[in-house]
Parts: sequence; structure tokens; C-alpha cells
Amino acid sequence: MIAFVGAGKVATALGAYFKSKGLEIQGYYSRNHQHAVRAAEITGTRAYTDLVELINQSHMIWITTSDDSIEDVAKQIAGFSTQITGKKLFLHTSGVNSTDILQSIKATGHSVCCAHPLLAFSGDVSSVEKLAETWFTLEYDENERIEINDFFSMTGNPVLTIDGKQKGLYHAACCMMSNYLVTLLDSSYSLFEKIGIEKETIKKATLPLLESVIENCINLESKDALTGPIKRGDKNTVSLHLQQLQNEMPEAVEIYKALGIKTMIMLNDFRLKEIIN
Repeated sequence: MIAFVGAGKVATALGAYFKSKGLEIQGYYSRNHQHAVRAAEITGTRAYTDLVELINQSHMIWITTSDDSIEDVAKQIAGFSTQITGKKLFLHTSGVNSTDILQSIKATGHSVCCAHPLLAFSGDVSSVEKLAETWFTLEYDENERIEINDFFSMTGNPVLTIDGKQKGLYHAACCMMSNYLVTLLDSSYSLFEKIGIEKETIKKATLPLLESVIENCINLESKDALTGPIKRGDKNTVSLHLQQLQNEMPEAVEIYKALGIKTMIMLNDFRLKEIIN
């Protein structure tokens, strides 16, 4: 039986996905009971008001709260140690925190693990569909290796394993790929809006461009996937970019320069260094 402590979009999507794989989902507990009710309704499970009851009726308990709340929840669960029957497996889904944050639970004799899904959850049915192709990054003690790998063998999800000491660097990489890509795209959309093209229109118009860039990044080395003026060494083009950015959207100048410098480093080509610095 699988349970969730925390009932946001990650927990709801995971519950629905695991259930679609034939796994038994016991239900949800949340400090905001209405969140648990909503998740339970979506997944056809139960919303609990008693955390100990949920834990005792389950074996695998996913802590899917915000990162800042995980340690407090773990300590709360550890405080119920005399009321919890049998050995359980507790997991959290944080990308940045290691299993050390569950040390209070581990000290009471239970197993702990981290399983971070490499997916940007949207909060709708598409997240459940995408989970079928999602990799999970695992961090665990050797004693938990067989159980957690068997679990993901049942779901069919591929896994990565990392050392907990590397979680900060790992999560920074995830954020740069997902969060900062969104920020970069928003900056680009804003520039298009400056010249009178509506954001919804440009999103559609640039979709083939974005898809081709992602495809090239997957199939080629990064330096070979690059196109554009820095790769070609077009001084006049880059100068014009910077001039018009300074006039129309000065807040984007530093973003352009920082990414330009990184691009030159990747190419090991510094012909435009004086212009971009």
C-alpha cells in the first residue's frame, strides 16, 4: 500500500500514475484537509485526518510536501514511533535534499529513500501521461536498493542513482534546464511583444524552432547544435543586438551578455569577447 503525506500536484499525479500501473494507493494526508480530499477524489482513494492511521495502513509512504517542510514532517512522524506498527519505507521527492533530512525517521528503525521525478509537473492530466516516460533520480542506503529498484521495475520507470552529497549540484542542473529555460523564453517572448507580435501568436510561431533546437541538443554535441551570430563570429549582428536591447529592453542586456560569454566558452571561440564583455 502506498500513501502520500502532502497532497499537491506532484502527489496527486504520482498517485494517479501508480494506480494506473495496478499499485494500491491507500490515500492522502495534508495539513490542509481539503487538498487531501481533492487528491483522493481525483485518484479514487481516501483522505485521512489521522496521519498515524494512514501510515499504519500503508508500507510505502511518500512525503510530498514542500522542501522546507520535509524535515518538520519527518520529525513529526518520528514522534509517533511507538504508535507505528511494522517497518515502513519513507521517501521524499525533493531534488535538492538528501535522505539526511529523513534521519529522524531512520533513527526509529524505518527505511528511507529519495526518489526525485525528472518532470515539470503541470497539475493536469498531462503530468500523469508524461510520468510513464519519466526517469526518477534515486538516493538510498544499500539496504534499500533491492526494494526501491523492484518498485520502479514494476512501474517501468528508468532510474538514475546519485550520492546525496551531490544533490545541490544535481538540483541546480535541473533548475537551469527547467526553471531558467522558462525565464529565458519569457524574456524572448517579451522582446517579440516589443515589436508588436502577441505572445500567444509567437508561442505558436516559434514552436518548430524550439522543437528543432531541443532535437539538435539531444542528437548532437552542444557546440554542434549551436547556430547564430556568435558561432559565425558576426560582430555587426551582435553589436546591433546589444544596441537595440539597451534602447528597448535594457534589463535583457546582462542576460544576453552572460549567455553570450557562456556560448563563447563552449565554442572555445572568443572573437566577440570585446563586444560582449
